[in-house]
Amino acid sequence: MKPKKQKKHSILHLLKGHFWGMFFVLLLVIFHRISYSFVPLFTQYILKYLQNNGVVTGVNLPLFVIEIFEKGQNVFEVSLYVALTLLTYQLFRFSLMVVEQRLKGQVQESIALKLRVKLFDHVQSLSYHYHNNSDTGDLIQRVTSDVEVTTNFVVMRMMDAVGLVFTVLSGAYQMYYLSPLLMYISLSVIPLYAISSYIYFKNIWKRYNDIEEKEAAILTVIQENVHNAKVVKAFANEKYETEKLEVKNKAHKNAVIKTNKIVGMYWSAMDFFALSQYFVITLISVFLAKNGHMDAGNAAAALMLVGLLIWPIRGLGRLINDVSHANVAYKRITTILDEQSEFVTNGELLPEIAGKIEFKNVSFKFPGDTSYTLENLNFTIENGQTVAIVGRTGSGKTTIINLLMRMYEYEGLILIDGIELRDIEKHHLRKSMGTVLQNPFLYSRTIRDNINITARKAPMEKIINASEIATIAHDIRDFEKGYDTMVGERGTTLSGGQKQRVAIARVLISEKPILIFDDALSAVDSRTDTLIRQALKQKETTATTLIITHRITTAKEADQIIVLNNKTVEDIGTHDTLAKAGGLYQVLWDIQGDLETEFLELVAKECV
Repeated sequence: MKPKKQKKHSILHLLKGHFWGMFFVLLLVIFHRISYSFVPLFTQYILKYLQNNGVVTGVNLPLFVIEIFEKGQNVFEVSLYVALTLLTYQLFRFSLMVVEQRLKGQVQESIALKLRVKLFDHVQSLSYHYHNNSDTGDLIQRVTSDVEVTTNFVVMRMMDAVGLVFTVLSGAYQMYYLSPLLMYISLSVIPLYAISSYIYFKNIWKRYNDIEEKEAAILTVIQENVHNAKVVKAFANEKYETEKLEVKNKAHKNAVIKTNKIVGMYWSAMDFFALSQYFVITLISVFLAKNGHMDAGNAAAALMLVGLLIWPIRGLGRLINDVSHANVAYKRITTILDEQSEFVTNGELLPEIAGKIEFKNVSFKFPGDTSYTLENLNFTIENGQTVAIVGRTGSGKTTIINLLMRMYEYEGLILIDGIELRDIEKHHLRKSMGTVLQNPFLYSRTIRDNINITARKAPMEKIINASEIATIAHDIRDFEKGYDTMVGERGTTLSGGQKQRVAIARVLISEKPILIFDDALSAVDSRTDTLIRQALKQKETTATTLIITHRITTAKEADQIIVLNNKTVEDIGTHDTLAKAGGLYQVLWDIQGDLETEFLELVAKECV
């Protein structure tokens, strides 16, 4: 049983498999940003033509474009050629922008799909203990909105960063061709932008992390109330739950307001720097033109180009804002991905399981606890036996089942058909067990889909047979759409007893070698309990059956009864021996046994 190595997670790994898509996007981004630096030169050419009576020099446009302009014989024709060429040039650029945006969207959604599936798959592989101690709303947010923020940054914002660099470089190149002085002045504020942006980044990412946590808390409250609407209404607790949500909302609002204050201060400062710089460049350009150091065409082009140097650098703030948000989102994602999967330590054997179960000196304590929940358990369950496990509330009955399914690690030995549980592959082990919980989960699908979920190709005859044994068939026939009746989310359209019986039918149809009923008949009446147990007895099966129950009459008919008390096995035996042994079982039998036995005898006579 070799531990599997944990994979390292890097944001660049998200681009794996998308090299060519990102490469073409990169080329388009670079072309789009560089090509825009030529647009002011069209205006420069017209102004030079007008100012110098048709003599144009010093325009850094491609030669073939200049040759098109020179075909004009007068101002009107030259202006027409310039306008049509600019229009064609812009249409070409815009068509490539459409392709660029479409490719970006395709790559982003492909990466989001891969990351979301990877994250969801990893969440499913995490331990039972992890899920018991995690907020569902927080997990949902990480798999949805955090993935969206991360992939948006990886594709959109990273390409924007590349575009920003090439916009500044191409603008600086064209500006240098016009006036090196103006270029140096335009770029002189970059250190100021960089320092301001660094300070901003150091403060803003903590704020975004706080916002994410507050939003997750809101989602958790909403989800709890949606899933437990019946409980809220039953206790007339709507006002309290609304007030609780309002508290979470106010905390989220305050976090957003604090963040917006920092964002507002930063953007105001950036706007001030940018406009001040633009004002200075305008004054210098006018001064140079007035004193003959620069003609009107160059001055106009310079004022248009300065925007390519100032506004992209100002856009660095938006980029840093998104970097901060994405940094928080990706850390929240990798926090889950770095959680150790329960399958890191896994068995490799895939035996054909018959159903013999042995516990040898098994002890267990929950992770983080110092005291043991179960101590030194020893018992054997033979293949095909029906065994009841009884004990006081909190005695560890369900924990035994969790250990048997390897939901937790344990001390000692648990053997299935003589093979140590740790040596059996977990999926294979769990697929060999059919479990019915006290509060079974039903999917928002039809009754048929809920029953055959573990045997999707099961014929209708088999579904009906399992329903008959679980005594739910009669109820289903009473529904207007029968087995095609839609079950509400979490089975809300069915009663507690109906949900348990659908869950029993679901287990029976899969024909597992080990069947586990964890207080699975607690929501049905005694008569239905009797009918189900009688049907199970009559069913031809070699399955080993474990029944956790608080009803002594249910335990009474088991081949063997295991009594838990004081963290260990107090007694093992049949009903007849334990009812006279003087232990906990006799106490329980004396309390509820006689009355319930008389009642069940009457029920049994009615059923005959």
